Amino acid sequence: MAEKKENHLISFIRKYAAVLLAGCAVLLLAAYFINIMFVQNKRTAVSVLVLEFMEDTSVLEQQVREVIGAAEDEEIEIRTISAGVGTNKAVALTWIRAEVVDVVIGEEEQMTEYAQAGYLKDLGDTEAEQPDAFLCGLAEYDKEGNVTGTGPESCFGKYAGEIAGVPMEKPVAGLAGNASNLDNALMLLNFFSEN
Repeated sequence: MAEKKENHLISFIRKYAAVLLAGCAVLLLAAYFINIMFVQNKRTAVSVLVLEFMEDTSVLEQQVREVIGAAEDEEIEIRTISAGVGTNKAVALTWIRAEVVDVVIGEEEQMTEYAQAGYLKDLGDTEAEQPDAFLCGLAEYDKEGNVTGTGPESCFGKYAGEIAGVPMEKPVAGLAGNASNLDNALMLLNFFSEN
């Protein structure tokens, strides 16, 4: 009797193995796409690049989330890197060029170098309001905010107060030249400069 049941089971498996495998494959594929579309597909609210390595970015991430009022399903990206190392600088510049960075935080010298190379946006004529609050330099920008050469002094960074978890004495915050989340980046930049 047990032998008959085994034979029926084996013959059933042999007969429908391809159908069972195809059904499992379809279910796995559907689960994969559902995971990508609904679980892992978070919208990035803002992305911050800190040009100094930070082991723990959770405090800064929480502060950024509160400042811009990001929902739980929106992602806050905090990237940190020791920009003093040559290869790390290339990585940081690649992130900026790839449009995955909205706000850049660094020391005055680093930010000046990035602005002169065309990686930071011109902050416009806002310097007249509080001239000591802005980092300005000799870089000429076109109407889209791209550096076209050395020209009149323009402002490309705001001196920030203490930024949660950022190990810099006098950080400067600026907008990446091709920031994709500009509204949230501006809100964050203004918050940093007010503290």
